[in-house]
Amino acid sequence: MRFRLLCFDLDGTLVDSQADIRDALRVALRAVPPGDPALDEQAVNSAGLGLPLEEFFALARPAQHAAADGSARARFIDSYRVHYHAHLLERTRPFDGVVESLAALHPYRAAGLKVAVATTKKTETAVRVLRGLDLAHHFDAILGTERGMPHKPAPDLLHLAARTVDRPVTSGLMVGDTDRDLRAGRAAGMKTCGVSWGVQGKEGLSLHAPDFLIDRFPEILALLGAPEPASENG
Repeated sequence: MRFRLLCFDLDGTLVDSQADIRDALRVALRAVPPGDPALDEQAVNSAGLGLPLEEFFALARPAQHAAADGSARARFIDSYRVHYHAHLLERTRPFDGVVESLAALHPYRAAGLKVAVATTKKTETAVRVLRGLDLAHHFDAILGTERGMPHKPAPDLLHLAARTVDRPVTSGLMVGDTDRDLRAGRAAGMKTCGVSWGVQGKEGLSLHAPDFLIDRFPEILALLGAPEPASENG
């Protein structure tokens, strides 16, 4: 087995959540008038980039904007979360092949592979999404980016994932749909795998030289090799 740790991004990698995220962004933007159609659309169109909410706000309400202050930012974030948490599973679904492929990882997990989610979402929100889609039992750890934790592309979340499941971070593969995922994995010392079905696509991810780039989720299995138990030194 080629890897001992498999880390997945969530949005855009495991689940197609763009519609629900876009809806929540539109609600949040209406809470911080005056709106700017061009800037608002820029923020909404960035829904698949794995940005923290503070960066979405900065896209739509840059420093020169009348609503670019701390109270407006807090109102934006609160409005987003209230709406999103009430609607986070309305249109969000696993991508094709995810359910079957995660089930196919069970022999690998029995042989010592640990499987984790490492997402920009808060942990509680990520757990709600995965439980709601009946996917949570496929993971040994579900980790979000809590207050004080640097967001990807910083490697901190991936180091935490490795510590949580007791695997060397350098034995891991980070799988994601954005350059932030790839850069975080590389910074952590992991191998990286881009998925072409995210908003950046194959062309956009190729610019960041992932170790692997796949077009279908089941291709993950071929990257792992045979599910043979590792040696004591593996």
